[in-house]
Order: sequence, then C-alpha cells, then structure tokens
Amino acid sequence: MLQFLLHILGYDLWFYASHLLLHTRLLYERVHKKHHIVLYPHYSDTYVGHWFEGPFQSIGFLLPWAIMDVGWVSCAIALVFVNARGMLRHETRLGWLVGNHHLLHHSLFHCNYGEYWLDRLFDTHCKVEKVCKKGLLGL
Repeated sequence: MLQFLLHILGYDLWFYASHLLLHTRLLYERVHKKHHIVLYPHYSDTYVGHWFEGPFQSIGFLLPWAIMDVGWVSCAIALVFVNARGMLRHETRLGWLVGNHHLLHHSLFHCNYGEYWLDRLFDTHCKVEKVCKKGLLGL
C-alpha cells in the first residue's frame, strides 16, 4: 500500500509542477496549447497533446524507484489508477461524480493545475467559488 501511495504522490507532485511549467510562455505555445484546444473535454481528450507532454508529465510516477525498491504490482495498479482518474477528470458528463476542478482548468487556463489539495496548498485554485463543484467522490 505504501508503494502504491508513493507512486500516486510522486505523480501528483510532479504533474502539478510540470503542468505549471507547461503554462509558461516558453512551453504553452510550443507544447501544451494543443491539449487546451477543447474547452469542454471528454475522456478521449485526456491524451490529446504534443508528443512531449505524456512522457514529461509522467516522470513523477517513477520517483519512488529513486528512493526505495518498488514492486511491479503496486506500480501497475497505480498506473491504472492515475490514468483512470485522468480520464474521469476530462469527462464533462461525469462532473457530478468527480467534480469540475480540472474541467475549470480547461476553460479558465490560469488555475487548477493539479490535484485539489495541491492547488489549495499553493494558492492556484479557482477563486470563483460559485463555479467550483465537488463531485460525489469528493474529488
């Protein structure tokens, strides 16, 4: 269980930081803009983007291997989890289930770069509270 959680934590922290970088002037136009073409995405838009984005944003998933011996089973389960979570958060029809935290990022661009708790911690969450909706799963 610890290994699984470390994969998720590593991924979430790296994804947040890399997503902020992708929104800089240097990288947004060259790399990340293609992902934001769709303002109201569906699950199939999760992986739409420049070829560089997927590998770059996934580096954090491998961080646990740098600090401990990690088994392949926990890695595989965590990989399925982060991919399923990513697809759910790009699906406008499932806002009632997972909330609209990431969906707002696609329409507002300058907020909600990662997980809800990271955006709160670093004050990058959407400040228009009346448009923010939590889903049934509290995500």
